[in-house]
Amino acid sequence: ANLAIQGGDRKKYNWLFKHCDLFTANTQFTAKQAVSLGCSPDKIVKLPVGLDIEKYQYRDAQLPQDSSIKILTVARLVEKKGLEYSIRAVATVLQKHPHLEYWIAGYGPLKSSLQELCHQLGIEEKVRFLGWMDQDEIRNLYSHCHLFVLASVTAANGDKEGQGLVLQEAQATGLPVISTLHNGIPDGVLDGQSGFLVPEKNVEALAQKLEYLIQNPHRWPEMSRAGRRFIETNFDIEILNDRLEQIFETLAHDAPLAGTEPPERVPSLVQG
Repeated sequence: ANLAIQGGDRKKYNWLFKHCDLFTANTQFTAKQAVSLGCSPDKIVKLPVGLDIEKYQYRDAQLPQDSSIKILTVARLVEKKGLEYSIRAVATVLQKHPHLEYWIAGYGPLKSSLQELCHQLGIEEKVRFLGWMDQDEIRNLYSHCHLFVLASVTAANGDKEGQGLVLQEAQATGLPVISTLHNGIPDGVLDGQSGFLVPEKNVEALAQKLEYLIQNPHRWPEMSRAGRRFIETNFDIEILNDRLEQIFETLAHDAPLAGTEPPERVPSLVQG
């Protein structure tokens, strides 16, 4: 979540909180941010961003017998995605486990500096920058990889992650995931069951969890199943659409519309 809390922005939030009957928040973090800005907790309903489960083919994660273990990140190449830290963690693990590849799908302004970091660490042959991909290509990537990492951090300018939907996508396909204790991410990962969460910017902790998964592939299938069940229960877009429809129906019957015009622009609580 990236908040622009200037005086004028607060006035616009205050207008919303006064005249709107209910707010949906994709994570507990977003809800708490809204409360800190003055929204009544009674007006907030948690409603995460969902995904079409049927489009994400599931399989138990299995240790490959005749190829490298492929670690995947899907992210824009920007500071808050924490790619510097995941690259450094992979470099650490490669010292003991050279049968790894790290695939990064996405584009952004940090590509050159991240490639230079790989060169400095001597792992440029092990890290593949795949560039921008459409959703079908990304879903295909999930099916060809074994572990997923998203090392999100708070950027220097305050930019932060929202929900981290790619983590739900990865779990839907059966990939064990590693991410960070960052904003809304803990709502979307079963820490210790479908994956692991570590502190932000902690390369050592990231490397330790990666090495644990590499050394304990017998845990992958149970983590795969836990992740898929978790996503089916909590992030299925069909279920969430039904819930949103119920919210609208309840408001239509029980709460009057505000009936006033909103301010010109209201800043977003969350940026992707």
